[in-house]
Amino acid sequence: MRKRYIALAGVIALGTVLSLFTFLYWNPLNGESKLLPEKTNYTLQSGVRYLNDSNPYHLMDVYLPDGDGPYPAMIYLHGGGWVEGNRSDLSSTAAFYAKRGIAGFTVDYTLATSNASAWPANIQDVLAAVHFIKENAQNFNIDPTRLAAMGSSAGAHLASLLGTLSGKEAFLTNATLEKVQLVINYASVADLEFVGQNRTENNNLIYSLVSSLFGNISYEQNPNLWREASPATYISADDATFVFIHGVSDRIVPIEIAESFNIKLQNAGVETFFVKIQGDHDILTNDAWNLQARYTVEPVLRSVFHLN
Repeated sequence: MRKRYIALAGVIALGTVLSLFTFLYWNPLNGESKLLPEKTNYTLQSGVRYLNDSNPYHLMDVYLPDGDGPYPAMIYLHGGGWVEGNRSDLSSTAAFYAKRGIAGFTVDYTLATSNASAWPANIQDVLAAVHFIKENAQNFNIDPTRLAAMGSSAGAHLASLLGTLSGKEAFLTNATLEKVQLVINYASVADLEFVGQNRTENNNLIYSLVSSLFGNISYEQNPNLWREASPATYISADDATFVFIHGVSDRIVPIEIAESFNIKLQNAGVETFFVKIQGDHDILTNDAWNLQARYTVEPVLRSVFHLN
């Protein structure tokens, strides 16, 4: 079992004008931090349909680096508590990494409403998108063997399923299993059973949001449904490498939810990296917090994707 522990401390100076960070950083890959340099421009393809229908959710935007390729690729899955958000939420992140030689696919998926569950339609959508990407790898100039998923909050739940599902799950009857090699989770809510069994005042908001995923069905009403949708249910030793980026002050997804999932992965022998940021929920939209995260995310991308 390979475990990676990374601690970072941020020292903020001169208010919001200047930030000075002191990183207590151990890089298990090569002993030093290596951020990915900007190396190319990219081409954007907007509103690409990944299923041949008129469903407004079945769209994605494609960020293709210029140059020879084939390039590694990242699927980006937005947050929004399973009830809101869209593919544009992670557009700046996809563009950022496309300039660094990683093709990006920001994916829309089915959202829940007050009386309609999004499960399992949302993961079936995501699997269909990944299948479409792999089927069209040559057209997109990507390497389908170097594929990662990045999710934020509720999107991290779906990204985690891409890293853990075996293909034998009953809800995959109309979907093709498409696992990825790497999962990068920001503010991860992936251990749904832990949320259901440990309801407190501290996690009451995320409990309500998970209930919304199922059309407002609580854990007490249907624990098996929560268990079925939980990536933690499907953990095995051959799962993808996982990177967790989590704010210690996250008021929406308390950090212990991500820690529970991380421990279960480690106990199964899965390689994980866990970084605690001195911040709140929206790490990707905060330049200071995101810079801290990059010092772990990008060396792992270099290693898994074999980048120079």
